[in-house]
Amino acid sequence: MTTPDLSVDWLTTWQIEITTMLEQALARFETVHGYPPGDNGVLAADDRSRAAASRLNDTPDLPAALGIFYSSIAELQLPDIDHGYFIHPPALVLDHLTEYGPVRLTDHRTGIVFGSDGGGHLFALDQNGQVHRSTTASWIDDFEPAAPSLPQFLEQLHQATAGFADDTKRHSVADHG
Repeated sequence: MTTPDLSVDWLTTWQIEITTMLEQALARFETVHGYPPGDNGVLAADDRSRAAASRLNDTPDLPAALGIFYSSIAELQLPDIDHGYFIHPPALVLDHLTEYGPVRLTDHRTGIVFGSDGGGHLFALDQNGQVHRSTTASWIDDFEPAAPSLPQFLEQLHQATAGFADDTKRHSVADHG
C-alpha cells in the first residue's frame, strides 16, 4: 500500500486491507498461540463517533489529519499486533484533552494524544502532522518522533498487521502441515 496524503478513499482502502489481514490471521490465532485473540479491529465511524469528532474539531489547533481520520474511522484496536496498538475513539481523545490538555512534545511543540500501545506509551499528533511516541507510559515525560505523518504511522500499522498475518499463517502451516 502506498502512503499518499490522507483522504477518505485512502482510509477506506487501508481499513479494508487491515480488516482482511486480521480476519485471515485471527481465524488461525488460537490454533497457533493456544489462547483466543483479543478484540482486534478497525471500527468505522458512525453517527455517535462523528458527533464526538465534530466536538473535537472545535478544538483550537487540532491537526487536520486527525479530523480527516475520525471522519472515516472511529477507533482502532490491535492488542495482538506486536505489543499492541490503539487509536482512541474521538470521545476519549476529547476527554483526555479536557482533563490533561495538549502534551508537550518539544520545547516549542505540543500535540494531541490520540492513541497508545499495549505498554501504555502514548501517541500524539502535532500541528505539523508529525506523530510522536512517549518514551515512558506518562503524559508528562519526553516524546520522540514515531512517524513523519499520520498516513505514514498508519502505514507502519499496516505493515505490522501484514507481518502478524504472515507469521500466523506460516506457524499454522508449519504446525499442521
